[in-house]
Amino acid sequence: MKVSVLMLAYNQERYIDEAIRSVMLQQTDFPFELVIGNDGSGDRTGAICREWQKRYADRIVLIDRPKNIGLIPNFMQTYPHCKGTYIAICEGDDFWTDKSKLQRQVDFLDTHPDYVLCFHRVINYYADKGTKSLSNGGQQTDTDIHDLALSNYISNVSAVFRNHLLPDGLPKWFGEVSTYDYALHMLNAQFGKIHYMKRPMAVYRQHGKAIWSQAAETSKLDISLKVRELLMEYFRDSRPDVYEPLRNSYTAICLNHIRHYQHTNTSAAEEIENRLQTHCPEWTRQRIRQELRDKHPNRKQRIKATWVRMLKSVRSICSYFIPLPRIRG
Repeated sequence: MKVSVLMLAYNQERYIDEAIRSVMLQQTDFPFELVIGNDGSGDRTGAICREWQKRYADRIVLIDRPKNIGLIPNFMQTYPHCKGTYIAICEGDDFWTDKSKLQRQVDFLDTHPDYVLCFHRVINYYADKGTKSLSNGGQQTDTDIHDLALSNYISNVSAVFRNHLLPDGLPKWFGEVSTYDYALHMLNAQFGKIHYMKRPMAVYRQHGKAIWSQAAETSKLDISLKVRELLMEYFRDSRPDVYEPLRNSYTAICLNHIRHYQHTNTSAAEEIENRLQTHCPEWTRQRIRQELRDKHPNRKQRIKATWVRMLKSVRSICSYFIPLPRIRG
């Protein structure tokens, strides 16, 4: 099996049919399978998955869980069923838009053995508003783990990566993350380079019922910090060159949120300060205060930020009238 497409599904009856269809319409010169982990959905998601599995019994592997176990356990228990040389990801509420997506990415990885991961531009679709945007503006074509340690620029629906890179499987701490994408990509990136394709070939759907969309601002912050804390501990001794940019990223996130909360939610700001000092003890309260004073935006920067927000708003309104691309067939 050349490629295993990993799809996690939970209560996505409105979207799952299109997600599966976009995978099964891929045109390749190699065999691929779709591995679906249905996490005890209470709606028609399971029934739709079973209908597709009957149609493609030799190409769709369905792990149909009777009870909901949660996103991360579902991922960790579905992931080992992927037997392909490569793994691609398509969540149950996203979909691919290009029939040649898998072929293009696999061709690249086949001919570039020093790369472990390939991803591409996606259309971000804000379903509740009907607006769209393109991801990865100004993205470098070739990057590595040091770049990824500074920020997560890989959309899950765009990723294809080499399987079996982790000889002992996922580490035990993986079960502590809330979303699996960044941790997974960082673990893979320690073994080789990352390639970006500018061609948009998928839609990343963001809606009110999605896990990330449902999370409140403070919860999103906790998710971002927690995964970096786990990664810092993982790379601390084995890869100091990765540990340091992770610390820099962690520090920047903390400082940005302290600046955001310092006048509106002092308890939240204090909690983030304590967290920063725990993992980066050189950041004393005095140093944090000095940093906030030095980086306070001036009038020119505030005007520029206002214009950028206005431009984004205009683009968002215009995007409402642009239809989403879809695979035909």
